[in-house]
Amino acid sequence: MKTSNISNMSLSNALRSTVQKAQIDLIKANYEATEGKYFDVGATLGVQTAVSIDLNREIERIKALQSTNSIATQRLESSQEAMGQMEKAAQKIKEQLLIVQGTRDQSTLTAANNSVIDAFDTFTSAANTAVAGEFLFAGINSDVKPLDNYLEAGSSAKAAFDAAFLGYFGFNQSAAGVNSIAATGSPSMEEFLTTVVEPMFDGTDWANDWSSATDATMTNRISQTEIVQTSTSINADGMKKFALSAVVAKELIGLNLQEATRSKVIEKAIQYNNEAISGINAERTKLGLSETRVKKADDSLAIQKDILSNNLTDLIGVDAYESATRVKNLEALINTSYTLTARIQQLSLVNFL
Repeated sequence: MKTSNISNMSLSNALRSTVQKAQIDLIKANYEATEGKYFDVGATLGVQTAVSIDLNREIERIKALQSTNSIATQRLESSQEAMGQMEKAAQKIKEQLLIVQGTRDQSTLTAANNSVIDAFDTFTSAANTAVAGEFLFAGINSDVKPLDNYLEAGSSAKAAFDAAFLGYFGFNQSAAGVNSIAATGSPSMEEFLTTVVEPMFDGTDWANDWSSATDATMTNRISQTEIVQTSTSINADGMKKFALSAVVAKELIGLNLQEATRSKVIEKAIQYNNEAISGINAERTKLGLSETRVKKADDSLAIQKDILSNNLTDLIGVDAYESATRVKNLEALINTSYTLTARIQQLSLVNFL
């Protein structure tokens, strides 16, 4: 009869191999139990791996659209808020113009002028609103403040108006001659406003003295097939008309004018003001439609994402209960192997002599 020697070292090495394999399997099982998908999608799915890649790519595309839509929504909401402030400022100027109709009381005129200045300042601040470092009303030139402040010292728009007044009438606003300005005819206040002042709020004069914005506005792709306008420009007609009505009111209603001439100033300022309110609200309506389209696009994207995510889960998802059971079994196997290894390493003839 032949006997063979079996060393405790060989048994220990065999258990060590078992533990190493179990540890690798435990890493995979832990990942699958935690993430809810296969540890190695390629090895598990084989030729269907391309399908999972396509689904992942489409989901990431939708996520990117949702992210840009979130930014677009913020821009639209902020623009609406700013234009709401502009519209209120225009209404405030209109109220003051109605108050001073037919009055020559200087304190009333001064109070109205101060209110016009406050409203003008509100408009300028709203026009230069920035969100996340981008000016809302600068068009596509979003890194540049769109509107110069007429009320600041050194304003080129203010200097241009003063020069235009002097050039047309032959004297400045503080001269005694202002009391001789006729309401209509030639020369007259009406002719000055329609032929000299109105053109200053359009074309190159507006670009040179007031605006650094572009006429083109920001747009965003909100879905695979839709692109919407997500901002407006200070160059829009409503914004220009506000500036025109505010300047006419600020510069002229407080002058020592004849009653008929002041009435003509107020009449024209109210006309410009009404056009400003109408124009601003038209821009709000356009952006409101964009807000609605973004909301609908977001709802559609969310549904698409859910469908694709469910398909992907069906393809690469694992049974969470089964994965958790595997983790427990592997942990038990490793612990048992460690125990056996420790006991085998303790085996020695010395303990039996």
